[in-house]
Amino acid sequence: MPGTIELTGQAELPACACCGIPSRRVWGNLIDDEGTTVYVVQWAPGTNGSHAVAIGMVFGPWGEGTDREDRAFAAVEGRLVEDGVQLMVIDAARSPIDAAPLAAKALRRHEIINRPLHDRVFRYVEQIRVRDARVAGLTSA
Repeated sequence: MPGTIELTGQAELPACACCGIPSRRVWGNLIDDEGTTVYVVQWAPGTNGSHAVAIGMVFGPWGEGTDREDRAFAAVEGRLVEDGVQLMVIDAARSPIDAAPLAAKALRRHEIINRPLHDRVFRYVEQIRVRDARVAGLTSA
């Protein structure tokens, strides 16, 4: 069942060192039966697919009595290719998104692929892509 998307913020970031184009970052919450997952999407507008779209998600409990030690960060990279979109889970430590203030554990690719979190990560990426209008065009050809 689709979750609820809460749009919680956005920011313009300094220019990319390799191309000089400023990056954009948006974030929000995806709330469903499995709890609240914080997500962040970062990209460089106008790079026509030469730069990856970074998508990060923080999984774990939130609220009183919890802290960053209870949560983990997963990262996905999206690239526009000739016939669509290529999404790939990456080691979270490689992501340009710094989730350290929110999550103590940066998940590695092998900790997600073909494991219980795998389907949830890709299901959430699709929900974010379709339901957060700020990023809807980033991951579709």
